[in-house]
Amino acid sequence: SGLHSALRRMRNAVLCGLGLVSAASAFAPTPLAIPRLRAGVSATCAPAAALSSSHAVAGSFARLHLKPAAARRTIAPRMAVDVDVKDLPGSQKKLTIKVSGDECTNAYESVLAKLVRGAEIPGFRKGKAPPAIVLSHFGKKSVSAEACESIIGAAVPLALQQKDIRAIGQARMADETAIAEMLDTFKPGEGVQFEVLVDVWPEAQLKGPYTGLSVEAEEEPFEEELVANALSEMRKRESMGLLAGGDTKATVYPARLEPGADEQKRPGAVAVVDLVGYKKQSDGSKGDKLPDLAIGENVEVVMETGKFFEGFVESIAGLEAGDEAAVPVTFPSNHKVAELRGVEAIFDVTIKGLKDLMFPAMDDEFAKKCNSESMADLKAKIRDSISQESAVSTSKNVNKALEDLIVELVDVDIPETLIDEQTKTKFANMMSDFKEKGMDDAQVKSMITKENFEKYKKTSYDNTVRSLRISFVIGEIAKKEAIKIDPSELEGEMANIRQQYAGEEIDEEQARSRVEAELERKKVLEFLKSNNSIKLVPKKVVEEPKA
Repeated sequence: SGLHSALRRMRNAVLCGLGLVSAASAFAPTPLAIPRLRAGVSATCAPAAALSSSHAVAGSFARLHLKPAAARRTIAPRMAVDVDVKDLPGSQKKLTIKVSGDECTNAYESVLAKLVRGAEIPGFRKGKAPPAIVLSHFGKKSVSAEACESIIGAAVPLALQQKDIRAIGQARMADETAIAEMLDTFKPGEGVQFEVLVDVWPEAQLKGPYTGLSVEAEEEPFEEELVANALSEMRKRESMGLLAGGDTKATVYPARLEPGADEQKRPGAVAVVDLVGYKKQSDGSKGDKLPDLAIGENVEVVMETGKFFEGFVESIAGLEAGDEAAVPVTFPSNHKVAELRGVEAIFDVTIKGLKDLMFPAMDDEFAKKCNSESMADLKAKIRDSISQESAVSTSKNVNKALEDLIVELVDVDIPETLIDEQTKTKFANMMSDFKEKGMDDAQVKSMITKENFEKYKKTSYDNTVRSLRISFVIGEIAKKEAIKIDPSELEGEMANIRQQYAGEEIDEEQARSRVEAELERKKVLEFLKSNNSIKLVPKKVVEEPKA
């Protein structure tokens, strides 16, 4: 649970670091912050965070179907407002909001009273200065700005609530100069009018049939070679290293053991080496010494193709104990030590000794070490596991083929705000995935930049739009076919989540919405499998490019 908590904190830090706080929850709407309203500032605005307007919207359900029902409703502060709504293209609405003179007076006086209570003005005790003195001290323009902020912050969520509008992302002023003009003309006792634009949850319409169609999907074959690979890896885990004879040479071996059930020996299969690394200069000579992290004594190098650095084991093949060699290497771009990524280097290698590896025979005794009664039982378990994996892969291929079929069966005008919200969440998920896979904090942090986010947004744009279109069409099919979720299945999944995050605080409503969305997706895909013709075809063989 500590890892999950740390990853979630890191994920939210990613969003905050990019200024993407509105996507901090992958499950449901996030309160939006209104900027401080001052003359000359950006006209972007939204309900104040303290208002927690659920209509501020529908959040991004990363990797899952989106459901507007997830938006939580809260009561906005009471304020008399008149609202006119105009529909615009691109799933957008323009709200013209009118606030009465009395409400403007109340807002102004409330701001002033708050300033009076906290004001520390020379000659007066804290909170005891007369309002007129406080007003003179802070300036009427500043008080008016606070009042305008209060008015907009309260009026926008109330207007959305009044008109039952589920907005997506931040509301923004329709006119870039509106805030400055509002500040210039604001007077207590006189009403104000302003216009805001909001992206709204789009309406989706199905087009064309989604049943009675033919779909082809690749079938993941069962390959006996996979059984041999699995047995080879099991034998390698049970191997024993023995000190090699004096005339043994370091020898490169293939990853998979030779066929046959008998005990096997690989002479010189492990080289025990001392390593001293240097940066490689442009002329090919050794330069500065590498950090101590790249230097080691008595390092055991398994002499298998693809092990250690690329080409390293091949470079020391044929060497004996006591031999030395200079081996050129290039550190991989994803190396765990940031300062070594992509560095070209030369290692001084000293062969301290060699080991032979002994691999056990594949008999019933070996099978028992692998929690099986016999070799026949072990092979049957391996085949069953591989068959299950093949079936899962085939099912995923079928799901993808069905999604390819239905992605164009919906008319929906997806607003850019929704695309942006989904992209933010996916980017943050990617960063936390890197962390979970062992990437160090410094490397993850170095990747969290707005430039990287914009690059990711550009490259992932089409896939993001595709996933959103699929989400909408799945929702429409579920509605049309009256596909319902089994309450007991939902509660079972929720119980699993509670157990997974035991001891941590979770938002049950948000988690439940996400689980409902995924269960609905599964049920719709099962419906499509049952009501369309699925033809499994052989998996395409990808040919290696010719040199």
